[in-house]
This record gives sequence, C-alpha cells and structure tokens, in this order.
Amino acid sequence: MDDTTREAVRAFYRLLKATAAAANDPHHPGAEETLTNAAYEANAAMATAGLLGRPGPELFALVAEEFPGYNPTA
Repeated sequence: MDDTTREAVRAFYRLLKATAAAANDPHHPGAEETLTNAAYEANAAMATAGLLGRPGPELFALVAEEFPGYNPTA
C-alpha cells in the first residue's frame, strides 16, 4: 500500500471510529463537530487516493490490512 492510500485508509478508519462514537453517544458535546471533521478529512484523503466511490468491501479490506484488529461490529 502506498503512502497516499495508507493515509486515506487511516482517515477512513478515523471516520468509522467517529461514526461509531457518535452513534453510541449522539448527545456527547462535540460529537457533531468531530464527525463532521472526520468526514471532511476522509473525503479529501480518499479523493486524493482515488478511493471515492470504491465498493465498501474493498475499503474494509484496506482497513483490515492496515488495522488487523479492527472489528466493525465491536
């Protein structure tokens, strides 16, 4: 995985984590801002890496490659 793709995958991972946190505690102060910032960051990084519009399974495979312990259902 090249550095540009790695950075995009990491940004996407942060978005996944921010989304999970916001879903678990939507009234947490700052949750909306954190989620918005993570979404903007992931969108920009994924656009740069050419990953926007890629199928979900492909993106999750990249996340699993970079973060072997990631469990989206945990």
